[in-house]
Amino acid sequence: MIAGLMLTIGSLLFIILLLIVYFSKQRFLSIRNKIYRYMLLVELVLLVSELIATFCVGYCNNDFLNLFIYRIHWSTGIVWFSLLYYYSMVFISNIKTNNLWEIINYDKKTKVMSIIFLLAALGYFFVPFERLNPSSISYIPGPASYYVLAFCAFSVFSIVIYILRNGKQASRRNKISVWIMIIELVVIFVLQVSFPYIAISAIGVAIQMFFLYFNIENPDLKIIKELENVKNDIERSNRAKSDFLSNMSHEIRSPMNAIIGFSETLLNSPNFDEKSARADIKHIASAGNNLLDIINNILDISKIESGKETLDKKEYSLGSVIMELSSIIEARLGDKPVKLILDVDKNIPSKLYGDSTKLFQILLNILTNAVKYTEVGKIKLTIEGTAEGDYEKLNFKITDTGYGIKKEDYNKLFEKFSRLDTATSNEIEGTGLGLVITKKYVDLMGGKIWFESEYEVGTTFYVEIKQKIINNIALGDITEPIKNDKEINYLNCSKYNVLIVDDNKLNIKVASRILGKYNFNIDTANGGKECIYKVKEGNHYDIIFLDHMMPEMDGIQTLHILKKLDGYDMPPIVALTANAITGMKEMYLREGFDEYLSKPININDLNKIIYKYFEK
Repeated sequence: MIAGLMLTIGSLLFIILLLIVYFSKQRFLSIRNKIYRYMLLVELVLLVSELIATFCVGYCNNDFLNLFIYRIHWSTGIVWFSLLYYYSMVFISNIKTNNLWEIINYDKKTKVMSIIFLLAALGYFFVPFERLNPSSISYIPGPASYYVLAFCAFSVFSIVIYILRNGKQASRRNKISVWIMIIELVVIFVLQVSFPYIAISAIGVAIQMFFLYFNIENPDLKIIKELENVKNDIERSNRAKSDFLSNMSHEIRSPMNAIIGFSETLLNSPNFDEKSARADIKHIASAGNNLLDIINNILDISKIESGKETLDKKEYSLGSVIMELSSIIEARLGDKPVKLILDVDKNIPSKLYGDSTKLFQILLNILTNAVKYTEVGKIKLTIEGTAEGDYEKLNFKITDTGYGIKKEDYNKLFEKFSRLDTATSNEIEGTGLGLVITKKYVDLMGGKIWFESEYEVGTTFYVEIKQKIINNIALGDITEPIKNDKEINYLNCSKYNVLIVDDNKLNIKVASRILGKYNFNIDTANGGKECIYKVKEGNHYDIIFLDHMMPEMDGIQTLHILKKLDGYDMPPIVALTANAITGMKEMYLREGFDEYLSKPININDLNKIIYKYFEK
């Protein structure tokens, strides 16, 4: 008796210590943590009631009081093992709820188990108890205690059944922890039955609480795990940075090699051959466009991942989007023996409301990919529309007869910087960011994207996006793509004056060379202050091309000062800038610019601006 009593006192002291440590450390409680707290408190009651019961049996002759204390003591065992079932259930299945009541009502099986626990707790008070003999105190005093032990065995068995049925998705560590806990409980149960005069059950439960704390509940374990996750994230970030730099080094140097190589060849050639020079310049232009695509993709993915990318919704015509797309794709196909086919549902509404810029970029990225990976055959863009109330569900299908994709590469398609084997072997240029950006744009627009592919046969991409209907008038026939007209019709603007403002002399020279084809009277300024000085001096300009990022006074500051000048008839001011991240055009127009033109200058875009202001 004395040995059992000393073990009980020792267990109580350990539980009090554990309570102090646990409650001082724990800050954020999940439902699992809450159940563990309840178990700690019940265990405290279990040990205290055992000590009180032992004292009463030895020094109190009131049988009713003694039996009542023992009823309380053993009833805590039923409560503790009921909580243990819920704890194991939450731990194995990683259930997320707010309180114990939600766990009790989690599903039909849990409700049934909860009813069984309740009936067992109530039934316990009707089971007969033997009269306690102070000279021979047994910690299994009759049928009531056997009833409790039977219930404990039932609870452990129920936990085992739950693990076998629901533990397949649990982590290996979680399953091992629960199985160790069950083995400990079985050992305690066997020892208690074998040595009925020693309070092994209460001590065993205390040991179990310590095991759960140091293996599962200790907040320090969570901190260690979080530190490991942070470490892994940093390592992944460093690897991604290294991969990014390596990938970008290769992708940027490849077109730069062509640009510099052909340029030096032209510069150092002793005999100038026009045909050969034109071919070299064509290669330089192609490499320059590839380099621009790489830079644009890097800027776009950077903005998306920073969380700054938003939808810019406005009214648009799908027909205009498709015609512009076809023009670009025809130009990129060049002399390839590949035919671009358009098959557009003529009943699609003519006016829709949504982010046409991102829709254009989605289709452009997929079609550009098709151009890269298709050497011969066809690329077909099919668009079908289905009215759903005020919205039109657009189904895009892009099919090519290219290299196709191997099944083992399917998972790489929407990953950053992933290049397929076919891309590497055929020296196809690109960052591997195009489809990543496409997927993120589709997700941002609340759409879906998927693909089908057969290696060496071809690939089909599917995109599904809903857009609000503005005008129900049918779009009509769109059958032939616009052929890219390589011949630019330059207006004769010899009567008009243009001012080019840029702090980079080489950029001024490039812009002057391009605008010179329109016979403008060209003036230049090396910064915002010089621009304002020339205007104040009385110089008249019919259009101003103004750079943004300049020292001392940037383009936006310059624009705002120009607009404040009295008595000056403000001409159209075009933002001519290398700041070409998605959304910059809208920002410049909000600031007061009349037009936006990105560097490097696209001749077709410039031509549209010139015709807009000087054709009449």
